[in-house]
Amino acid sequence: MQQIDCITKLLGFQGFYVRGMRVQKDEEVEKVILDLARERRYICSGCGREPCTKHTSYIQEVRHLHLWKYLTVLRFEKVKVKCPTCGVKVERLDFLDKHARFTKDLHHQTGQLCKVMPVQDVATFQWLNWGTVKEIDKRTIEKAQEERDLSGITVLGVDEISVGRGHNYWHMVSTLEGPTGPEVLYVGEGRKEKDLEAFWKWFGERRAKKVTYGVMDMAKGFINSFRNHCPDIKIIYDKFHVIRHLLDALNEVRKTEFKKAGQRMKGLLCGKKFILLSKMSNLKGEAREALKGLLAVNRRLYKAHLLKESFEQLWSYSYKGCASKFWQNWKEQLKWSRLKPYKKFATMVDNHLDGILAYCEKKVPLGYIEGNNLKASNIIRRVYGYRDKEYMKLKIIQTCSSIGIFTPYPYPYPQHHNP
Repeated sequence: MQQIDCITKLLGFQGFYVRGMRVQKDEEVEKVILDLARERRYICSGCGREPCTKHTSYIQEVRHLHLWKYLTVLRFEKVKVKCPTCGVKVERLDFLDKHARFTKDLHHQTGQLCKVMPVQDVATFQWLNWGTVKEIDKRTIEKAQEERDLSGITVLGVDEISVGRGHNYWHMVSTLEGPTGPEVLYVGEGRKEKDLEAFWKWFGERRAKKVTYGVMDMAKGFINSFRNHCPDIKIIYDKFHVIRHLLDALNEVRKTEFKKAGQRMKGLLCGKKFILLSKMSNLKGEAREALKGLLAVNRRLYKAHLLKESFEQLWSYSYKGCASKFWQNWKEQLKWSRLKPYKKFATMVDNHLDGILAYCEKKVPLGYIEGNNLKASNIIRRVYGYRDKEYMKLKIIQTCSSIGIFTPYPYPYPQHHNP
């Protein structure tokens, strides 16, 4: 009897006690069946009225957390109550969701394990169907997304990611400053202006009016969408997208010089693309010596490389006047350089200079968005074969969020126990 009382205490369901226990061995697994009894108090699942009179009952079995090496099954009497307000309803049980075949504790543990383990491994560990685990994980993330605190967000960032083959793109909207720090808020399909309407509807018109800065690339769809919904917004163009255009210009110079060069020079230029495009400070050993040798024999590439190395200084200023003066001096060096791709790049920067210099006013973490792109790509590769796009979007949000609801604790804390 004392052993049964101990199991009742460990079970921790208020009003229930273990009446009996037996071990049943199937072909592949052993499980322990706990017969539960309880007080004669029934709560209506509709209005929460207590107590209600018993109408009918039936025996129900549900899965619970593992008991050592055994699968645990709870067997108890489920009651339909007769409520003066709602009529005949199934009773409400604190440890069980409506129509569920496993307890809230098992549901919670499975959802937490899915944060750090593949769904198939969690299904094997919990002895559940793969589809069941996937639906548990999906509902867990959906609930967390619905309860997310969106107050105090003033800086948003948006970027696109490639999904699958062809020109198939999704957009990721992040908050770069907020009560819980930088995190991904929303993932949607497409990269046009109309594709972001679903996000603004979810985010809310009142919150959108409080957004003061938006970080993005130079895509017109993103720019127009943010300006239409955030009247006081200032656009900050992402540093990494601007530099990518500069690297494309440098690569065009390399191609031009390769075509003009003789046989000996072509041997020096061949295979040096990534060395030329990399930062000088990141190159070491043979790669650094190879770059020095290349720049020593081609004056135009040397000039283009120096301009590329110095351009990032534009984001080091905190005063717009100094940044603008640096940019004018940088352009002056192009006058007699005969670097046509660089002159085209300078024209593009002049057309978007206000959005680049806006970084002087607001030093936001520009690298966070690019880092999330890599995380999202890894998630897409890991879930290859899933046909549920909404689940894939939720997994990206879960992985790229730092809020407390995604902290991987396998059990709810604090535990609830009988006094």
